[in-house]
Amino acid sequence: MPPLTSRPLRSGRSTRTVVGVALAAASLVAVIVGVGAGSAASGAGPRIDDMQLSDAELALGTVRAERTGADTTDPNAGLDALRDDLALFTVARSVGASDVTRPDDILGVLDEVNAQRESSATAGEVLYGPVTYEAASFYGKSLTDIRQATLARLESGAAGVDVTDAEVRDRFDADPAQWADAATSYHLTRVEVPTAADGGPDAAVSEAIRDGDAARTFGASAGEAVTVTAEELAAAALSPDATAALVAAPDGALLGPFAERGGWVAYRLDGRSVDTEAAYAHYATRIRSVLVDEHLDALIADARSAQVVATP
Repeated sequence: MPPLTSRPLRSGRSTRTVVGVALAAASLVAVIVGVGAGSAASGAGPRIDDMQLSDAELALGTVRAERTGADTTDPNAGLDALRDDLALFTVARSVGASDVTRPDDILGVLDEVNAQRESSATAGEVLYGPVTYEAASFYGKSLTDIRQATLARLESGAAGVDVTDAEVRDRFDADPAQWADAATSYHLTRVEVPTAADGGPDAAVSEAIRDGDAARTFGASAGEAVTVTAEELAAAALSPDATAALVAAPDGALLGPFAERGGWVAYRLDGRSVDTEAAYAHYATRIRSVLVDEHLDALIADARSAQVVATP
């Protein structure tokens, strides 16, 4: 198979904590050690590169195709699902994240892993997930672990891949509004709403708020100017209902009435402001992870395109 290539990224970024590959200590072998087990292939079945797929692998591919909503009337739907998995395995091996070569490597240790988990459960140890796995769920979990381990290798720079600060900034600047939430301040005008005889908010003011009528909502009051930051919202500076309405509202909206301050209040959202540099500082690590994930997808696509597939 030709060497994997994708858009050039540069090495040199500091190593981040590598995500563990194993499901648990008992199942480490499932994603790190290739075990050539599983059912033998019957007859001249499909081949990917020099690998003839086993009956168990083909059955697993069909299950995966069904779960992803693929057209299962296509006789090659299961094979197509396995191609993506084999491409992931190729990339994972190339960066030292796993030495799994095929689905049977994972299926071949399922009985051992389940026996270990049953023993641990009997001994009263804490287990995450079911006591025993069925084949499809175990395989799916192992795929997730392999992908996470591969991402960790790419993110650490150990695989000779890096995303530069300039690339992160370019992605941020391309759509800064997408990353603005954590650094947004909301500029409001707050007004007290009279309490009705039954303890609820005044009906006439409530109707004015629903109608968007600021004059009737505020009456003779100028209201109180309030600025609330995203950090303050997270710390419950406003009621949960007010916070939810505020974040979703357009500028100029009237909001409320809300039970606050021992009575009822309404707000007018006068506008928002965003501290762009604070937003970048908050989201830079997440953006870097998004870019590395995209790079992994590109490597997987390259590996898939290089496969030689033969069907009977």
